[in-house]
Amino acid sequence: MLGASLARWQVLLVCAVPACGAIRGIGPGPSVPRRPKTRLDLLAVPVVLALALLALDLWYQPLWAYDSWTFWTPKAHALYALNGLDPGWFTSAALTSKDYPILLPSLEAAGFRFTGFETGLLDLQSWLLYAAFVRAVYEIGVNRARPAVLWAVLLMLALAPSALDQLAAAEADVPVAVFFAAAGLCIWTWLGDRRPAGLVLAAVLGAGATATKVEGTMFVIALFVVAAAVVARSSLRRAGAALVAGGAALVVGILPWRIWIADHHVANQASFGRVTGASFLAHHVARVPISTGYLGVKVLDPRAWLLLLPLAVFVAVDAVRRGRRQDVSFVAAVACLAFAGLVLAYWSTPFPLHDQLATSARRVITAIVLFAAAMTPLLSADAEPAAPG
Repeated sequence: MLGASLARWQVLLVCAVPACGAIRGIGPGPSVPRRPKTRLDLLAVPVVLALALLALDLWYQPLWAYDSWTFWTPKAHALYALNGLDPGWFTSAALTSKDYPILLPSLEAAGFRFTGFETGLLDLQSWLLYAAFVRAVYEIGVNRARPAVLWAVLLMLALAPSALDQLAAAEADVPVAVFFAAAGLCIWTWLGDRRPAGLVLAAVLGAGATATKVEGTMFVIALFVVAAAVVARSSLRRAGAALVAGGAALVVGILPWRIWIADHHVANQASFGRVTGASFLAHHVARVPISTGYLGVKVLDPRAWLLLLPLAVFVAVDAVRRGRRQDVSFVAAVACLAFAGLVLAYWSTPFPLHDQLATSARRVITAIVLFAAAMTPLLSADAEPAAPG
């Protein structure tokens, strides 16, 4: 968005900045007692094997998805071939969804700098994000969660048919879902141990979500608003910190791109007026129950996500019974607000509703599924070391 040429040295420099955080961390970490190994830890073998076989399959997958060919990959190739964000091409090319954010094309273009225009790389880039998310769920949950719940979630994440299908499509739905769900994990750690690192990382990942896809904005707003509400009772200062962090994520992730497309007169499908047009919304109010039901079916579809959501609901009910009502409220509020944001998007779309639902609903709910999956092991703990709030 700043017009960089994405030369190799620029790519390496951008990668080096967060790598410094991975090496040093932000402040000393809390000591967490390691739980003893169990036989269930042997399930790491099928999880790793499934992810490895998936990576092998993705390398040989052709680039077949419609959206990949019509705007995601063409944008990436243009950034690579034209040495950055060329206004002439990006405003005049025959692209669908010209206003969609360009973090994913930028990541793909960065890869092209080292490999040339290698489409086999595209699926693997999203696979790296997904595999890192699975590892993050393990790392944060291994000393907190019940092993049976943790490994059930990890196995289903590694084998979920919808995740495998979407990774092969080389579209932005898995990356935005990973950024959002990983930000949720970081917020959870911040709520519990009060270390600034969790909030900082959540803001960085939130910026990544908003810069990847339009609906990432709704997800990030839901996450940080709910986090602020949770801590507001005990500390207005921490609530303010959560809102500032969320605002920073939105500003960094959205504002530069929105300024650029406004300056170059690119049509904006995600305009504020679209979701606040009272007359249009009143005339199409029947879309609300239709969208809600359709999205609900897709979220719970075992052919797509196995039993991730039923397990999340079962664990949440059990957590309420064990006195963890506030923890469950946090997770449920974020998920429900994110879901409501998707319903609002379909309610206000200028395109035919049924076509939009049929082509995109199974993908856009991925973020909610991954968020719920990431939270499920944490809710299963007998006693959270430091509960949110």
